[in-house]
Amino acid sequence: MGKIFILLILITLSIPSYSQEIELGTIFTIQLNNKGKDMNTDFEIKLKNPYNDLIDSNINIDSLFKNKPKENQIFGVFANGKFGSKISPMLILLSGSNDYLDYDLKIKTPKEIVFKKTSTISLFKNVKTIEHWSYQIERIKFKKFRAIPKQDIEEFNFQEKIDSTCIENPNLNIEFAEKEFKKHIELIISEFKESENFKLQKMLEYEEYSNSTDVSLTHFWSLGESIYPNNKNFKFKKTLSFRKIECPYFKATSNYFFEEKNKTIRIIYFKWNTFSESNIGINPLITKNLKKEFEEKFDFLLQTINDHLGIPIQNITEENGRRIVEWKNKHGVSAYMFNFSNYNEINLSIYKE
Repeated sequence: MGKIFILLILITLSIPSYSQEIELGTIFTIQLNNKGKDMNTDFEIKLKNPYNDLIDSNINIDSLFKNKPKENQIFGVFANGKFGSKISPMLILLSGSNDYLDYDLKIKTPKEIVFKKTSTISLFKNVKTIEHWSYQIERIKFKKFRAIPKQDIEEFNFQEKIDSTCIENPNLNIEFAEKEFKKHIELIISEFKESENFKLQKMLEYEEYSNSTDVSLTHFWSLGESIYPNNKNFKFKKTLSFRKIECPYFKATSNYFFEEKNKTIRIIYFKWNTFSESNIGINPLITKNLKKEFEEKFDFLLQTINDHLGIPIQNITEENGRRIVEWKNKHGVSAYMFNFSNYNEINLSIYKE
């Protein structure tokens, strides 16, 4: 019995199970090794370093990994992430493998002793995947990676080529988008000014008219107090979001926050990001002009809101280059616009308190 007990201890010590676990607040690299006949792939976690920053899903996901992983690598970050004002665990993976991969993952919460299995998203070469949990997790454990037969997922096509959106729809350009935005903003400010019950249906009709794409998430997400103070404590259960492309530079999103009971809009939040090409990345032909284009977009928005709400009550440029502009007219309609000093994004909220 003693020999068997010692043998079991030796076997246990020889299994590097610890290397499969990742604790919250870690950036890491997984190395993929030999692929077996059953399509399972041996792997090991080769590099782990602390990651103490907060991941903001609206800001810094694209900047997490400075380089692309090699063919036998997967880059990962497991840390707290921010969705609006909510902070909870997030796992981001980027695979360099030419194989499409599935993997098994187990999670451990602070209140539980054992790990339990969780669902995962398949991995594709150079495409970031995001796993997000609404509750606290302290550790995760990778159990198995396996290649997916490509004939089973023919509908996926991640070739690195220019997205066809702007080729097939040359009319979706910045000039057209800015004309439409002027109509949109005039309607919004008029509704906020004239009525205490700005009904959601009016904006749904507008979005249908403008052929935007519904990109609403299945869960509610909130805004920071600087963007929308919500002094009257309105209750929101869902956010509706619609996207338009302004070729070739911008992806514009309109987000509507409304009271569920009476469908009254309380705030509309706009965001402009760089248009990415089918999850592959940004067209390299436009990168050298991006900073200038975002500066011109900011100036256009500034003038457009000025035309409707008057001179801003605040208009500052911080030392790091971040710009903040705030309006409030005599009818109580407010707007708040800002950009980031080191990231191409513009945010604009319009509301009435």
